[in-house]
Amino acid sequence: MMQRSAGYYSLAALWLLSAVPLLAQQTFNRHQVILDSQGKLLSWVQPQDKAYDRVMRLGWDFLLNTVPVQPNGLKTFYTYCCIDERTLRGGDWLHNPAGMFAMFVDAATSYYPYSGDQRILDLARGLLDYDRVHGVTPANWEWGGVPYASSDPGALEYRGGHDFLYVRHGTDWGRGDGYGAIEPDKVGELGMGYLKFYELTGETVYRDAAMACANALARHVRPGDELHSPWPFRVFAEDNTVREEYSANVIGPIRLLDELVRLNLGDVPAYRRARQMAWAWLMTYPIKNHVWHGYFEDIRVFEKPTNFNQYSPMETARYILQHVEYDPSWKTDVPALIQFVERTLGVDVPNEPGIQWGAQTISEQIDDMHKMGSHTSRYASVNALWYEKTGDLAAKEKAFRSFNWATYMCHENGAVNDLAVEDQTVWFSDGYGDYIRHFVAGLGSVPEWAPPGENHLLRSSSIVQSVSYLPEEVNYKTFDADASEVLRLNFTPRRVLSDGQELPKRADLERAGWTLDAEQGVLRVRHLGSHVVRVLGH
Repeated sequence: MMQRSAGYYSLAALWLLSAVPLLAQQTFNRHQVILDSQGKLLSWVQPQDKAYDRVMRLGWDFLLNTVPVQPNGLKTFYTYCCIDERTLRGGDWLHNPAGMFAMFVDAATSYYPYSGDQRILDLARGLLDYDRVHGVTPANWEWGGVPYASSDPGALEYRGGHDFLYVRHGTDWGRGDGYGAIEPDKVGELGMGYLKFYELTGETVYRDAAMACANALARHVRPGDELHSPWPFRVFAEDNTVREEYSANVIGPIRLLDELVRLNLGDVPAYRRARQMAWAWLMTYPIKNHVWHGYFEDIRVFEKPTNFNQYSPMETARYILQHVEYDPSWKTDVPALIQFVERTLGVDVPNEPGIQWGAQTISEQIDDMHKMGSHTSRYASVNALWYEKTGDLAAKEKAFRSFNWATYMCHENGAVNDLAVEDQTVWFSDGYGDYIRHFVAGLGSVPEWAPPGENHLLRSSSIVQSVSYLPEEVNYKTFDADASEVLRLNFTPRRVLSDGQELPKRADLERAGWTLDAEQGVLRVRHLGSHVVRVLGH
């Protein structure tokens, strides 16, 4: 086992004294509320250092072992957005395959290195394979060969959600893209999911699906202005008739185009041009005027971009922090994005305060101001990344409390109720894909939040194609030859090998090598020109 210094234990004891769990005289989402000695929120999972690991495991277990096959012959999340926790029947709300499946791929490809559980990748692969066959537009359409963002509940073929599906619920304006309509931002997001699976498996069907998405985006990009984004939010795929003009969520397409350019795949000049056009618009308009409208699939068409959401500004903030070279003003732009979300979607609403037991909670969008677990965990993960980049302890504290609040959405049976109200609908995007991935990201930024006494690969700059955990040994293979990783270990590494060659232990990672924080058990590795890494404690 790793040797801890006396100083480590004294510091840890001081932290524990300030965070002694106290049972509050109330329950929250069926959990007993647990506070520290300052009256601030801890996770319902105790000990605290097991909390984030526990909710991720519970979530995946629910997906793998509890979610049933529906009468249409498919597991519920293939054709339904949600499931009733009591009956395990699929819900009657619009399905959101492209966005949801992209989230599942993101969650799976980040959690697999952490856990080594191949079943997670198999689940995500099944969704992608189904979507490639049953969820894309005809190849000869204007937007050909790209995924639909929405679908009618239970439909075996995705074709866009019908516009007036919910008249029976008392509305007459509809909630859906419309039959035959797509959302270009989701084309980018699921395109990136396809590309990640190409990097994971080397299978060209995923590469080709990703390039089909990028080709459509590159063909239809436009300069944009205050009321028109580089791609419309909703568009009829057959003839490119625009249904809703504005979506500030251009980061999904930008990530896809970036990665294809980096890999030199497809029509690189066209991808580069489209990416630059989208980035210029982003920096000219939403970054300055904060008109963050247009992400969620099940919302009515807006004539003007007034339904602000937290998804687009927070994912933009994440991208900027991961690529500070693209934004010279990142140190002011990212705090402005966080503050926008706090003052717009982190505010009090009836029966749901913005700050609860010291935890900032976040609503989804102006059109739905309930405080939600996935969006609060997104906010937490971005604050954790800001802390990693800047050392801002206030951001770390905000991340810690918001993550703790988000754990209360998960129950012992693995059901994740995204709303903090008595609602037993379980949403697959909000409760799983767009929930688990933020906890993984948070552990990558703050490794001491990963469980001590265990071995976990917390983050890699590359897709991790394989990983194995043995006593005092971790082995993994990355898609990129040049990559860096963060691990938390329960043993002291004696050697780190890269393609069989020993890497030197260093004070920093300006060059290939490894560093070790012995007190926290955090290993950081940088390898160049090699794919296979072995971490050995023997």
